[in-house]
Amino acid sequence: MKKKSTKAITGVSVLVVLILGLLLATPFGTVSAYTEGKGGPGGRNSSGGGTGTSVTGTGVALTPLTDAEKDALSQAILEEYGALNLYNSVIAEFGNITPFYRIARSEQQHVNALIKQATKYGVTIPENPGLTEDVAYYSISEACAAGTAAETADAALYDELKTVTTHSDILLVYTTLQNASLNSHLPAFQACK
Repeated sequence: MKKKSTKAITGVSVLVVLILGLLLATPFGTVSAYTEGKGGPGGRNSSGGGTGTSVTGTGVALTPLTDAEKDALSQAILEEYGALNLYNSVIAEFGNITPFYRIARSEQQHVNALIKQATKYGVTIPENPGLTEDVAYYSISEACAAGTAAETADAALYDELKTVTTHSDILLVYTTLQNASLNSHLPAFQACK
């Protein structure tokens, strides 16, 4: 029993050291470069040629997204808008019922996480188009079936989007949102009546 405990403690210790090492190696804060007037020497005819601009960033250069990655990010935002709009329409029809109220709040968080990525990479954020058609359900069970279908489609879309995405930060967001759909939202809709 002591060997298992020692191995577990050693494993956790190694993991903590690795995480701390990564954190210490990651630059924090902002980097700012400011030139006043015409800039420093070295430009055309030693005039500097600067315009007195300021550049501020995270200290980490971002690799631009490909057109496919930009499109994928827009698709993800629109998909999450669709789920949010659907769940809010059910709430409007039946009131703050479980699981729709809780999952609608979660969908808003999904939208926010995707918009944060789009903003970081300078991707135009699509407008929320609202529901493309009026929906009305005869029962909560019917609405739950629509929620099941929406979460299934949501998870399938992330499988597609991951194939065109190389940026690890965006892939992490996609994976996290897909896991929420598959492991939390989908089972909640499958269990509701």
